[in-house]
Amino acid sequence: MVLESVNFHLLSTFATAARRCGVDLNQVLHELNVDIDMSPRPQSRISLATFSLLLDACQSRASKSNFAMATGASFNFEGLPELGAFVTSAPTLRETFKVFKWSPQLLHPNLYFSIDITDSTVLLTVEVRDPTGVHQDLPALVELSCSAITHLCAKMLPGVHVIRSLEFKHQPLADLAVYAEFFTMPLRFGASQTRFVFDLKYADLPLPGGIPVAHIKAEQVILGQLLVQPAYGRLSKQLTQLFRSKLSLLGEPMEAVAQHLELHPRTLQRRLKAEGSSFADIQSQTRHELACEMLKGSVLDIESISIKLGYSDRRSFTNAFIHWQGQSPREYRSKLTG
Repeated sequence: MVLESVNFHLLSTFATAARRCGVDLNQVLHELNVDIDMSPRPQSRISLATFSLLLDACQSRASKSNFAMATGASFNFEGLPELGAFVTSAPTLRETFKVFKWSPQLLHPNLYFSIDITDSTVLLTVEVRDPTGVHQDLPALVELSCSAITHLCAKMLPGVHVIRSLEFKHQPLADLAVYAEFFTMPLRFGASQTRFVFDLKYADLPLPGGIPVAHIKAEQVILGQLLVQPAYGRLSKQLTQLFRSKLSLLGEPMEAVAQHLELHPRTLQRRLKAEGSSFADIQSQTRHELACEMLKGSVLDIESISIKLGYSDRRSFTNAFIHWQGQSPREYRSKLTG
């Protein structure tokens, strides 16, 4: 059974990093049953669970470098040319920072950035949010993102050390010499949050190659087209992502969920039916997937999992899980732990 699909853009980035690290990416995709999204302009984003599996599997096979950091250094905007045009034509670094607030819609729905400006610095915080709690602050994805940002800044202002320091919330995942391959600024681990400290004096420094007119037009396209469309194209996928990002909605009636999508309930029903699905099917499937993820990757007790998934009591959750898996949640977890 296919686990999920990876879109062409992410596949290209992963493939570049795999060559650098000596990883047989084809074998990894085959072993994890990950398919390739063949649509002309794929907008799908793989879940944190699958992202974690891919990064771990590739890193365990890497013989030449760190896979997550190499993936970040390989990142480009070829899958989103409007975003690429916006960044490469930016007149200043401050203008490129707008990309970060668009991240959940355009890059990954669980990847968030926040910016604070002081008298002398720009503080860029990197955060991976997982409503299930299983992959909260996923360190490998955080390091991938930080590597991508570092690589981007080096391309925007070559030879200029715009980043004063980088603080990681987690402890080192590799030898410090590995980090030195990708990060030239001072590093600190075990901080309260993961964040970059930029020197404010470079924020408004004119960038070489900046094209203000093209930059403005690219932003208009992003705001007028990319950000007003559902992040996942098909409504069924958008609804799935909404459930995953707001677990409290799993226990709400369809009318309440439709409000979050700014749709009339009958419109929601009609459009899902046209896609060959239904509200109840997607709600059940999402609960099933999340239940398996929580039982596999967390220490939450079954009572807590049933509450997170919007069930009124543990018995209702247990009955539903037996219907999905043919065994109780306790039996399922016991077999996983051996």
